[in-house]
Amino acid sequence: MKLPYLIALILFAPFLSIVGQDETLHPWTDTKGRTLQASFISYDAAAQTVTIKWNGQIFPLPLNTLAPQSQDLAKQLGAPPPVAPSPGSSSPFDEILDEVVAEMPMDALGPEALDAEHDWTSADGRPLSAKFISLVGDQLTIAMNGGAKEFTLPLSKFSVESQALAKVLQKVAQKHRPAPPKPAVSAKPEKVVPPKVVEADLDKVHTWTSADGRSLEASFVSADETGVDLKMRGRSSPMSLTWEKLDSQSVALGQALQKLKKSLIPTVLGGGEKILERYGSGKWKGYNTYLESTAFEVGLHANGRLAHVWLLKEDGSRVQSSPISIDFYGYSKSEGRGWSRRRLKKLDSSPPVSMERRVTNVKGEWENGSTFEYNYEFTHTGMSFWGEAKEPKSEEYPSVLRIDLRAPVILDAASATMDQVMEAAGDGALYVDPIEGKTLKFPFNEKWDDIKRKFEKGGKKAVSYNPIKYAEFRGSPFGEHKIKIKSAGSRTTYLNWWEGYSQVFPVQGAFIILRSSDGYEAGKSADPGSFKNRLEIKRNERLELRVIRGAG
Repeated sequence: MKLPYLIALILFAPFLSIVGQDETLHPWTDTKGRTLQASFISYDAAAQTVTIKWNGQIFPLPLNTLAPQSQDLAKQLGAPPPVAPSPGSSSPFDEILDEVVAEMPMDALGPEALDAEHDWTSADGRPLSAKFISLVGDQLTIAMNGGAKEFTLPLSKFSVESQALAKVLQKVAQKHRPAPPKPAVSAKPEKVVPPKVVEADLDKVHTWTSADGRSLEASFVSADETGVDLKMRGRSSPMSLTWEKLDSQSVALGQALQKLKKSLIPTVLGGGEKILERYGSGKWKGYNTYLESTAFEVGLHANGRLAHVWLLKEDGSRVQSSPISIDFYGYSKSEGRGWSRRRLKKLDSSPPVSMERRVTNVKGEWENGSTFEYNYEFTHTGMSFWGEAKEPKSEEYPSVLRIDLRAPVILDAASATMDQVMEAAGDGALYVDPIEGKTLKFPFNEKWDDIKRKFEKGGKKAVSYNPIKYAEFRGSPFGEHKIKIKSAGSRTTYLNWWEGYSQVFPVQGAFIILRSSDGYEAGKSADPGSFKNRLEIKRNERLELRVIRGAG
């Protein structure tokens, strides 16, 4: 399991600023021909990524998403600077520096210097505070965030003073640190007696020790054959560590906890014509697939069309009893009736129950013989949803596919007093960013109609409400979280918000709806069947849901 690239970038952002930041703007063009002006930060040949700075923010870009000319530019800017020719193997300064380091008394610095954070300076004068780890050849390894994150750079990226400091600390390390162990032939560490663990240990904070003796405090999330996911205080997503980065006792603890977790999995009920295989007891009774992360947990209901998301407090308890709901369905307009849902005829063979599957695919058939495929992707960084349906051309009343997201119902305001509404609403609000016009805020403690009147009062032109680029829910009803919803393909989809039929206050919940552009047009047309993409929301147009802790 690897640390998600974006999370790693954020953690290393202070370090990245010293790697190769250049404020010169360059044109960067993606494979779709879109171009933006941004400065170059760094190029990672191993990971095949280029990092740029645009509008004051740092973004990593996979190299294969860029046009060939921009790929070449990244490699050119990331190439090491040419070294001036020299008749000798080292400069006069290097000889002087080596003499100073060689003649330094071995006890001039004690082992405590290896545990302290030192002030380092890049070759272009940028400061950095970090702990010395090692100097191998011309590669300096230092650690940030209390030693939790390490990175390695060529010594030439640092100032003359910092190069000297590195060589001095390497001398200290040679004296006070044991030689590093040789790499193991097998990725699996040595076997030790597994510790005895009980159910309470799954939520307990444990001390985990790295292979080189450093420790951290974290609770267990999950593990597999490659490593373990740990939950640390203050992080919105788990930290992933491969087994070889931990000592044998910590590996044994992680494997024992995973074995215990699997043993506690509830009973499983088989699937049927209209229901998926599902858990028959326990917390996830009635669900086919679930994921428990740090800031949220999500489950796919056994009906195959609903997913439920709960926000989590730092202690692991749910912020609210009412979940966020994501609902797939087809709808059509028959003669003499309004638009109505297509009913399920049957589901195809069920995917097995799982607590760690990334993508779940559900296939089946609607009442009119149309076939459908719904896709659910659950990861520790968020969730994605996409799908399609195929309908006979002879269908008299053509269908449209849509994905509805409903925010949690904070309060049933219909039977509540105004004081109860105000208390439940707090400073919660829905924010939407229309394609045209400015961002709109809908406070939970005001009525939908009153808010709209304020927007439209004295305006010279009509307020643009839909379609939108994205929507956000945040404020006290959601704890420390921000919920962000958007489409991955805004040019070919129609994303809109809706207050619902009977809701008076936003605190009663709101809907975010995604259809293809053809699906939206078909819903307004007298001839919906003429829009061929009305039944398709592609993976690159998917509905994306992100839960961010610490942004409430």
